[in-house]
Amino acid sequence: MNQPPKKRNRQRIQSLDRGLRLLEYVSERQEPVSLASMASLLGVDKSSAYRLVSTLADRGYVRQQGEVRSSGYVIGNKIFSLARKMASQRTLQDHARKFLRELARSTGETAHLAVRGETGAALVDHELGHHTLAVTTGWGSEEPYHCTALGKALLVNVDPNELADRLGPCPYQRFTDRTVLTLGQLQEELRSLKETLVAYDRGEYREETCCIASPVWDFRREAVAAIGISGPSSRMNKTTLSRNAEQVRCSALALSEELGFTE
Repeated sequence: MNQPPKKRNRQRIQSLDRGLRLLEYVSERQEPVSLASMASLLGVDKSSAYRLVSTLADRGYVRQQGEVRSSGYVIGNKIFSLARKMASQRTLQDHARKFLRELARSTGETAHLAVRGETGAALVDHELGHHTLAVTTGWGSEEPYHCTALGKALLVNVDPNELADRLGPCPYQRFTDRTVLTLGQLQEELRSLKETLVAYDRGEYREETCCIASPVWDFRREAVAAIGISGPSSRMNKTTLSRNAEQVRCSALALSEELGFTE
């Protein structure tokens, strides 16, 4: 289906627009970008493309991969400096607050935000749902990685060879009859998590409590947090579990995008 032509912004500065297009193009490429491909992208000659990219290089936004003029260009350190400054201006909790509120409102269950702690998932914020019977956990407390949804979600991009060092020797601590006790069992769940982006705790940590969580990614494509919900197993039947899991996954993705993550 053809898209309607975009209205041209008469206030747009052509050279600035071209420079930003170049910057976006270089950031998306896996290999150094040549002057020829830049000129082709913009529909200009090589000398014009060179003036634009040289300006970006002078400001530190791109850099040449080699010594000669024909060397390709890659993203410069200035981009990462700006990203760090942006990240420092607003905390993770600031970004997550509205998503916690919406999750609690739409599911009725308690919504949680967690980051990696010394021994497990460290809870840094939560929002109560509207149900009278709710599952709550103290701010700053840590829950085990191996048997909680938040903990598993935080392990999604941990190298398999590092899991044993992070979690210690097997068998892991048992909390209920459903607790995951071996590295093999946990790795199987993590493989599923990488495909679905949803982690579960069906009474593994607390009897009759069900939790759902999904990893939150930043601009480096690292899982820096996990967001999820918890509630009594009596309310988390097959239908609500599927619906709530999708809401948690979508909330985590939306929060990730605010932190600079792109799919």
